[in-house]
Amino acid sequence: MHNRSGRRIAPLGRPATALAIGSALFSAGFMAKAAMGSRGTAAEPGTGAADIDPSRQPVDRPDARAGREGTAVRSTAAGWLSRAVGPLAVTIRRPLGWASLAGAAFSVAYILWAVPSAVGVVFAATLPLLVLRLPLVGIVLVAVLAQEIGPNGRFGALTTFGHQLFLAGKIPAVLPLAVTAVLAAAAQCWPPRHLRLRSTGSVLLGLASALVALAAGSGLVHGQSVFSAVNQNARPFVLLVMGLVLGLSLRMLRDDRRSFAVMIGAGLAALLVGAAVAIRLGEVADDRLSDYFVYYDSALPAIAVAAFGGMLGDRGWRWDWRHMVVAVAGPLLILFSFRRSVWLAAVVVGVVAFVLSWARWRLMLKQLTFAGLMVAVVVLAAPGLAADVGLRSVGSFETSGGDDGTVGGAWVAGSAPTSPATVSGSSPTNPIPSGATEPAGPTPPAAAPRPSPKPPAEQDSAGHQAASTSGHISDLRVGWDHVRANLWTGVGPSSPQLPGLAASASTRVYVHNELLQDWLRYGAAAPVLVFLFLSVAGIAALGRLRDRSSDVVVRAAAAFCLIAPLCVMTAPFLSETSRWPLLIGAAAGIVGQATGKQRGDNVRREEQQRPTDGSTGAIGSSPGLWAPRS
Repeated sequence: MHNRSGRRIAPLGRPATALAIGSALFSAGFMAKAAMGSRGTAAEPGTGAADIDPSRQPVDRPDARAGREGTAVRSTAAGWLSRAVGPLAVTIRRPLGWASLAGAAFSVAYILWAVPSAVGVVFAATLPLLVLRLPLVGIVLVAVLAQEIGPNGRFGALTTFGHQLFLAGKIPAVLPLAVTAVLAAAAQCWPPRHLRLRSTGSVLLGLASALVALAAGSGLVHGQSVFSAVNQNARPFVLLVMGLVLGLSLRMLRDDRRSFAVMIGAGLAALLVGAAVAIRLGEVADDRLSDYFVYYDSALPAIAVAAFGGMLGDRGWRWDWRHMVVAVAGPLLILFSFRRSVWLAAVVVGVVAFVLSWARWRLMLKQLTFAGLMVAVVVLAAPGLAADVGLRSVGSFETSGGDDGTVGGAWVAGSAPTSPATVSGSSPTNPIPSGATEPAGPTPPAAAPRPSPKPPAEQDSAGHQAASTSGHISDLRVGWDHVRANLWTGVGPSSPQLPGLAASASTRVYVHNELLQDWLRYGAAAPVLVFLFLSVAGIAALGRLRDRSSDVVVRAAAAFCLIAPLCVMTAPFLSETSRWPLLIGAAAGIVGQATGKQRGDNVRREEQQRPTDGSTGAIGSSPGLWAPRS
């Protein structure tokens, strides 16, 4: 392994590297929570101002002083443990507490069975407790840190960190964790209050539930077993529903509200530190594209866009090191992902947020200037990074190869990294060379060593990017042709890959577009439901960005609801992955509960201002203003 200067770097063992990085990331999250929860410690007896008077203190008594210090430390530790575990003990005593505890026990057992390694032991020992204690924050933190990209012999350890939670076992381990989180949230919120059927959240829940029923029913109609219909077809939409339920519960999860921004911000900062270490060690995703290409999954840069967009114009912004670290970490994570669709979506979301928050344009301009200067310093200081970013941007518009699968030669034909998920159709995150009618060239084995000598980076990167862009564009045309041929019922969820589509290695229908793939798999009703869901969430998100009372969590969730529709137009993230639907559901739920809270506040404000005795009130000037009309 060599860096850009040609000096050899001793590689670390991938399992050891993954375990070390995992421990560091999750430790950062727990340390942030501890810092958030530590508001202060009550003074112990004997530590007041009078007690520390030198004239009243025993002389030459180090044993007594050590005893008092030990008592203070034990008291502080006991107080922190009580704050961390106390709410969990109260939750277990509630009606759904035992069910959430059973879900956590099942999650532990399943993770140990699906991931029989030291990494699995670490995950089993920490994640179920985390989602029990902080249901929404815990499951979102898992979705932020864990990458849904399987190893293929080329990817670095950080590129595939936590992939076992999504790709190992018959079902992804994140599913029982999500079930545990939902049960824990329900136990903390029991009995439910302030439920309204006519609300944004209820509409979103109805649409997501309809997608679950449609996907499962379509599988049963086409001859799939119940398990296959639910696990292969409906599972992403089930995670969408669970994320919605957790997001809608944020108003009643007090500890989650307090720690959400701190925990997620700490996670993003830890991922940036990990990226810097991975770049130094040469543990990148694909050095043929760039030596700074670390994160392959498109979900992470989309999260970074949402976090940065939520901070723009936020009324709680402070020029302290915590806010500034996250403001720099977000753009740099977007940059190190090298995902062109997310770059474009980030520009669109940034413009929308700036327009809707125009009243705070001075603050946003300062924030953008600060983040832009920091990113510019990094780009110009890192050798070759500016050239790689420019080449990646120009490659978005280079489609000179058209539908010819030979663009870039044999090197490009074998340049699409593959993973176990790719074979089953989970390839939205893999750049696939275009081959509309011609079969692609022979692909090297997945675990093949990196080629040596390496071709010139500019030549193979340009050809690879042109082939990837051509594949995405050709899928829109070929996919629409297949949709017109199967307009009402599609071809079914178990149909093999259709001819002409770019992902020729997929065993099921796979199109680089969410609406087209759902149409072909589940019929004409599926894209309508997906479009309505994304539209309702997007409209509610616009209102939350415009509302001055929205905090950074609500604004970040709103930004994610706006960026998600743009990203799923380039790949079927919603129906083909587990990470995206969980995040989309959580973001839509947070926006939905904030919309319902705003409406409730407006109603209560009007009721308080409304006169009850027929006299002139604060609103209106005539006694009969609030009288019923005849």
